[in-house]
Amino acid sequence: MEKLVFAQKFPFSQTARNYLKQINIDMNKLPESAIKRAALMVSKAFSSANYSFDPINASNDLYETELIAFPIAKMFVSLMRASNMREKFSKMIQKNVFLELIDAQKSKDLMLELADDLKINYSLSEEDGFFAEVPLLTYLGVYFVDPETKLMNKPLIKGKVLLTENDFARFISEVAYAKVFSSLPIDKIQIPKELLSLSKSIDSQLVVIEKKNFDAKMLGKIDPNLFPPCMSALYTEQLAGKKLSYFARLALVSFLYKLGMSKTELLSLLAKSPDFDKNIAEYHVNRIFDKDLSPPGHKKIEEYALATPACVKECRGRHPVQYYISKLRVSNRMRNIKKDVAVGKDVS
Repeated sequence: MEKLVFAQKFPFSQTARNYLKQINIDMNKLPESAIKRAALMVSKAFSSANYSFDPINASNDLYETELIAFPIAKMFVSLMRASNMREKFSKMIQKNVFLELIDAQKSKDLMLELADDLKINYSLSEEDGFFAEVPLLTYLGVYFVDPETKLMNKPLIKGKVLLTENDFARFISEVAYAKVFSSLPIDKIQIPKELLSLSKSIDSQLVVIEKKNFDAKMLGKIDPNLFPPCMSALYTEQLAGKKLSYFARLALVSFLYKLGMSKTELLSLLAKSPDFDKNIAEYHVNRIFDKDLSPPGHKKIEEYALATPACVKECRGRHPVQYYISKLRVSNRMRNIKKDVAVGKDVS
């Protein structure tokens, strides 16, 4: 039971892998309960929410279901269009690992057990106030996603980084992040057909949720429903985490800038790109603001194959910003008429 509990808490560990081999799950007959838990896991990761398993009175079967859900969740993540799912899923696991380690009754023992399982090169520290030591090259070999773990915040003696219990737990969680992230995506060939359709359904729901959440942040500022077809298509693809061409991204960002979207909102939108680089994105956004760049006109949009079939009928050669302003005026006029009707004014 102890090995199963450990495997469930740390499903990326070698102990977990060994346990899964031992129970010999048929990937073509996956338990429905495990698939549901995997879907919940993915949903929580997408929303950057905490995912938890309540172990109170849990049976072996429940622990095994939770353990089986992890590789299924990885398969779902591998098939998804929703933006930055690899990072989000890995980050959720990292947070869970850190909390499991620091909240455990025998925290030190659990840290050492997991560190050994992951084959982390460390030694117990004899320095006052520190728990473990990690060789500098080992420490630098991890890509840190948590600012607290960066080397500048840690003492260094004789080529080893000194870590408190809390620091060691963070370091192990970073190793867990790297391990999960590097294991994704799983080759589509290895994924059961049953999960392909389920993944599309989950993915579509998450993309819709993401669009609604992002649109809600802009409520009262910009109405995406009034975008010209070409910009609406680019906006939807960007929200879904698709990789846009340089010109497509420039056209969309300059269009949203002219409508009044802030730098923070634009960077938040660009962060959904699979190739997002914060420094590069900030450079281009700042350049658009500094030079007061306007989006390309209808002809340029057609030249770069960004126009949609609906553009011919809808846009009629109008500039994207002019199109939006025209639609906004009509929308505001209709809203005002409805208000007048509601208070009994004569609108004839």
